[in-house]
Amino acid sequence: MRALMKQPLIRLFVTNGFLGIGFGMAIAAVLVAVDFRGVATLALTDPNGFVAVILLAFGLAVTCGGAAIATAVMLLPWEDDDHEGGSGGGGGGHRDEDRVLRPIPVRVVDRGRHGVPQIPRRD
Repeated sequence: MRALMKQPLIRLFVTNGFLGIGFGMAIAAVLVAVDFRGVATLALTDPNGFVAVILLAFGLAVTCGGAAIATAVMLLPWEDDDHEGGSGGGGGGHRDEDRVLRPIPVRVVDRGRHGVPQIPRRD
């Protein structure tokens, strides 16, 4: 297990996953503490109300944990094969000067009003 945690990508996933899970659990605790939409009242009055709180906490933990891992992955710096150097944050290493706009000829077909094809009239 220690050898696995020495790999930076695995450590990034695990760290951000636990942070996201903790954040989701904290959100669930706050929602129950302030009795948002009657969650705490439901848990106290219903015989199986604790199930609602457990489902709320589990759902928020999974969602926030996955979002934290996904955000960490998307923010990783990466190398682009076409250009030298990485940009990080999704730029792909492209500079605005590298992109040249060229017009492309496009054939336009008259489709009538609002893009609806016209039906030929029978006279």
